Amino acid sequence: MKLHHYLRPDLIILDLQTEGVENTLRDLVHNLAERGLIQDEQHALDALLEREAAQSTGIGCGVAIPHAVYPELSSTVIELALSRTGIDFLALDEKPVHTIFLLLSPPNRSSTHIKLLARIARLMRLPDIRDELLKAGSAEQVIERIRQFDEQHP
Repeated sequence: MKLHHYLRPDLIILDLQTEGVENTLRDLVHNLAERGLIQDEQHALDALLEREAAQSTGIGCGVAIPHAVYPELSSTVIELALSRTGIDFLALDEKPVHTIFLLLSPPNRSSTHIKLLARIARLMRLPDIRDELLKAGSAEQVIERIRQFDEQHP
């Protein structure tokens, strides 16, 4: 499973300016709606917030992976947002989040959803790549660095 195959430059936000979990998710969902990937922003936001209520997807080390099943999608969508200043995402380690991978999948793609969650978590365990993503000057550079990771770690 290659993570970079699911990334699109228009779904990479290099300097997200927001505060808190709900506002962050609202901004990310709005971006997906603006690109025509989802129609019902509130429904997607509710699904993500419901998941957050169960347990924070702020996994630590400055990373959050908010995710949910969203029935109106026909394929899995990943949006990547970077925050230079950090966001209070109620992370498990109580530290600010700088890298957010938002993952939405249709119900019939649960296997892909789980594999992508694992792939993202594996990638983000590496401090060097977390730093490199935050230093990237373009969405294309972000995707290229993740492509390199995919090639180095099949």
